[in-house]
Amino acid sequence: MPAYEYKAISASGKSKKGLLEGDSEKQIRQLLRDQGLIPTHIEPINKNQKHSLGGNNALFVPQIKTAELSLFTRELYTLLDAGTPLNEALKSMSQQAESKQMTRFVTSLHTKVAEGHGLASAMNQAPYKVPTDVIATIQAGEESGYLDKVLERLAESVEQRDQLNKKMKTALIYPILMVVVAVIIVFFLMIYVVPKVVKVFDNMQQNLPPLTQGLLSFSEFIQNQWGWLLAIFVAVWAFFIWVMRQDKGRYKVHSMLLKTPGLSRFLIYSSAARWARTLGVLLSSGVAIQDALKISAEVVTLEPLKKAVLRMVEDVREGESVGQAMLTADFFPPLLLNLVRTGEGKGQLDTMLLKGAKHYEFSVETAANTLVSVLEPILIIIMGAVVLTVVLAIMMPIFEMNQMVGN
Repeated sequence: MPAYEYKAISASGKSKKGLLEGDSEKQIRQLLRDQGLIPTHIEPINKNQKHSLGGNNALFVPQIKTAELSLFTRELYTLLDAGTPLNEALKSMSQQAESKQMTRFVTSLHTKVAEGHGLASAMNQAPYKVPTDVIATIQAGEESGYLDKVLERLAESVEQRDQLNKKMKTALIYPILMVVVAVIIVFFLMIYVVPKVVKVFDNMQQNLPPLTQGLLSFSEFIQNQWGWLLAIFVAVWAFFIWVMRQDKGRYKVHSMLLKTPGLSRFLIYSSAARWARTLGVLLSSGVAIQDALKISAEVVTLEPLKKAVLRMVEDVREGESVGQAMLTADFFPPLLLNLVRTGEGKGQLDTMLLKGAKHYEFSVETAANTLVSVLEPILIIIMGAVVLTVVLAIMMPIFEMNQMVGN
């Protein structure tokens, strides 16, 4: 039964909005009138999907957040494991969703499943984008008849991915915040503090020290050219975004990041952990190795590493083992390589991949803490040097004035 999003006015004049299921807009209007509401706007929730030219795979389609997807898979697994039919489970979840986005998403899934579509097919047609590996895993679970068990593994995988993303963001937020605060402090000193303080030296009958003169010149430049500086910053930022949208530009930027000391290990470990967990879940769900490799490449966000994983698909297709293909890719950590080789020899590749993923997820947290511990003192020293320079530039003329008065 199709779902509709409505806006209505109550008898007291208050506006109300929500979702209702019905055969047509006419039925929805009648349902609202039965509730004492006057409908003002009714729209099918899949209307935007019709204009997306490809549904889930189209450009500019909003994506479900990893944290919300993690909660969705865990709740759905819990309901199915308790014996709740899929259709009823989705209906219940759509009524309890905390955000408007998840309400629309789960309602669209319930509508499609009620029409006879599978859960994977419903996700692929949803008005919100779902990661390819998630859809492939659910499809494998439906085909094997063990959707609840597959959802359990998938829920753990998405939860780990969400935790990994949070750890990476935590590692990057602090250094970025310090840089932003430092820039704001410098601009505040240059525009407001320095000009007021140095007015004291205007009537002095001596030349100011070079450091003070340089600071005054820099302060005057910022005050007179701040508009151009802001325009240049916006232009550079826009150019960077444009470069990151180009395949070649994004590849070069990612290559530079992977060559940055201290940062490279953090990025490789996080990519390896995400790739290993995704591939392990796909293989344990019954997805063919070549398809699983191709799908797992989608979770690798760094272009050089993603290109290497896609080359592995061709190597495996030509008869190489996964371990040999990983060795040729030349970026996987040694421990993960050894685990994969052991897993292939024992027929437990999926188990070993998940073990490797767990190890490197812990290593990512350690690497993140190390990265912050290295960046923190460097940034503090830089900020301290800037403040010290400003203080010296202001205090040196005062010292010279005191010497003149003492003489």
